Amino acid sequence: MSRRPVFWLAIALIHSACAHGPRSSETRYVDGSYEDRNRAPASQQPPLNAADLDDRVDPVSIRAKADYNFALGEAYSFDGQHQLAIEAFRATLIYDPQAARVHLRLAAEYVKMGLMTEAIESAARAVQLDPKSVDAHLLLAGIESTLRDYDKALKEYEKVLALDPENTDAPMYMGAVYAEKKDYAKATKYFEGLARNEDYPTPHLAWYYIGRMHADQEEKAHYRAAEKAFKKAIALKPDHIDSVISLGQMYAKLGKPLLAIELYKRSQIEHGPSDRLADVLGQYYLEKEQYAAALEQFEILEKSTDDVLGVKVRIALILIELKRYPQAADKLFDVLRQVPDSDKIRFYLAAVYEEMGETAKAIDHFEKVPPTSSFFSESVAHAAYLLKNKKSLGEASNLVDEAIKQRPEIPQFYSIAGGLWDEQGDLAKAKSYVHKGLEKFPENVQLNFFLGTLWDREGDKGQVINQMKKVLEMDPNHVQGLNYLAFTYAEMATHLEDAERLAKRALEIEPKDGFILDTYGWVLFQSGRTQDSIRYLERALQTQPQESVIAEHLGDAYSRLQLTEKARAMYQRALEKSSEDKKKSSELMHKLSSLATQYKAGGDNNRQPASSPAEMLPARSSTENAH
Repeated sequence: MSRRPVFWLAIALIHSACAHGPRSSETRYVDGSYEDRNRAPASQQPPLNAADLDDRVDPVSIRAKADYNFALGEAYSFDGQHQLAIEAFRATLIYDPQAARVHLRLAAEYVKMGLMTEAIESAARAVQLDPKSVDAHLLLAGIESTLRDYDKALKEYEKVLALDPENTDAPMYMGAVYAEKKDYAKATKYFEGLARNEDYPTPHLAWYYIGRMHADQEEKAHYRAAEKAFKKAIALKPDHIDSVISLGQMYAKLGKPLLAIELYKRSQIEHGPSDRLADVLGQYYLEKEQYAAALEQFEILEKSTDDVLGVKVRIALILIELKRYPQAADKLFDVLRQVPDSDKIRFYLAAVYEEMGETAKAIDHFEKVPPTSSFFSESVAHAAYLLKNKKSLGEASNLVDEAIKQRPEIPQFYSIAGGLWDEQGDLAKAKSYVHKGLEKFPENVQLNFFLGTLWDREGDKGQVINQMKKVLEMDPNHVQGLNYLAFTYAEMATHLEDAERLAKRALEIEPKDGFILDTYGWVLFQSGRTQDSIRYLERALQTQPQESVIAEHLGDAYSRLQLTEKARAMYQRALEKSSEDKKKSSELMHKLSSLATQYKAGGDNNRQPASSPAEMLPARSSTENAH
């Protein structure tokens, strides 16, 4: 059986010291603070040595001190300051060491602090001082149950029934103990006895624990018995959330998850919002990606949970999924005000501002993520990317240089720095950063790949091929390397069989990547399989409609098959997308003017086929073109 009954006993035993029961001579600790029978002494300082007490000691003063400390302990306990409550109750025992109820209250406070050894000693002392105290026996039994000393616990509960045959707490606890011992027959006897006891004020609890007992036996027949018991509990008390949730869990185990969800929704409609049901429903809706419904549940949870900040973050993430960025930003900013040192929240907030197009705010928060954070490298990459888009390349370079000084062990920073200098047209400096990175991380695949792209920028195809082969030796499934080498071969019209094999492998890994589709189509075109190439080039253009090179390739394929109007449309489209590149525009104009008599295959030696990683930020990366 699960640990839940023991946990329930632990909670119950905390409260049992406050239950009603025979108080013998201890009544003074209940009303002492209300009935001023004795004046408080001038000094509250206890004697240093009990032997110093003589006839001059005022017993009334001693009683007042005991009452005062007891009342103080009760006040601390009510306020949740359990350590101070313990000190006050221990002070009470200085003046009245034989007070069973004080030992009992002390034991209860020890339980709340998790000091079970001290708790059991105090509870045992309370029983010793007042053997007829039902409260003392119940608390002692509860502690023993929590410590899994079940036989001793049962003996204490039997003493309770001997003292008070009508007591209904003891049978409930005994049922729980027998269930823990897996003596389900005896447990059932106690639970069912309470369930059928007309004088028992909470019979739904008995049925609930009967259900729990069956549920923990994990057999289909027991699951059905549990379902039946939970339904009885709900019939007796429809708003008992434990029973509602447990019945839902049974439905799930019986293969009826939708019944569970309908049960939870109906319970909320009929009995008002429940934070526990909201938590369950919210998680369910998240798993189903029903974000609007999930948001409604977490907003319920936000009003009542102890983990308000955690729920606010979840709400913010849901709002992001719903693309409700301003509300997500407000929620994250609210959380950040309460936990200003949370780098995770700051990163999320910056990312939301980036989505909203509030670049200055995004950069500001990305730059505030500390170097010690696990979000630091991504924050630097995002900030550099945003600065690059603002044409603040110098500021971006300075940011990355500082990041390298702070965290030189992050390879990504060298790629970012190289990409920024490539963007500024300084290939030598770009390569110097990549080489610095490779000195530290010679086996880093992305740095090696980026170096290959830089060789391509210099027009050294031999170095490109060697570098991409090296990348594929490190990682045979490196999709960018596969695609780049395949496209390089296609552009050179050499090793076309190898090019097709490489492109096909890349396509198996990323079947929807427009640049890989283009590469495969271009390989087929260069191999003379023009009709086959058109199918892939058309799919590539559908995926990357803004990419001029793909449009040009498709125009070349149409032109070869003398589909003049289609070819003209593609060249015109490519021309519109590459208007800033004068050399390319001139080539496209020439193709347009000579369509009637000439069918020339075109190329772009500067084109980078595979989606370059965000961290590289190359000058003409396909990732940027995709954006």
